[in-house]
Amino acid sequence: MNREQAIQILKKYSPMPDDEDLTEEMIDEYAKAIIYFEKNPHPSCIEPIMMTFSLDDCYGVYEHATCVLREFSNEEVIPHLIRAIQDKHEGRRYWGADLAKFFPDVRLVSSLLTCIDDPNDEIRGYVAYALSKIGDKSVLPILHNRLLKKRDEDVCEELKQAISKLERLK
Repeated sequence: MNREQAIQILKKYSPMPDDEDLTEEMIDEYAKAIIYFEKNPHPSCIEPIMMTFSLDDCYGVYEHATCVLREFSNEEVIPHLIRAIQDKHEGRRYWGADLAKFFPDVRLVSSLLTCIDDPNDEIRGYVAYALSKIGDKSVLPILHNRLLKKRDEDVCEELKQAISKLERLK
């Protein structure tokens, strides 16, 4: 397999079907492309990998894909991460918000804030955690306001932790 073949496989699965619709062949083909980029990292894989994410976890292969992405710099990943976080596709937002914790950068703040009221509780929790990692105190009023909406205990706990961490920053 070469780079172009691996990218074509990623584009073929953009996004991946939900786990219950995956075949063993699909998972194997996708995993081979991810393994290729693990062994042959190249920035050209960043966007195609992010575009494959669906709401499920592809039987653990997405975790492996996120490890590939974590090997790249903020400069290489942030533009693609911003697009993933703002994407209409819930799976891309989910994985983008989760990945943001590994790339703490103030450039992510506005895109993360677009998901602060996401219908998906996990996305909202990931957003709060990522914002705490970024450390931009300007988001404190927004986090406080979000906490007042109390819809999910886990998200509220994540918000409280984020607020506490940001308030301790000097």
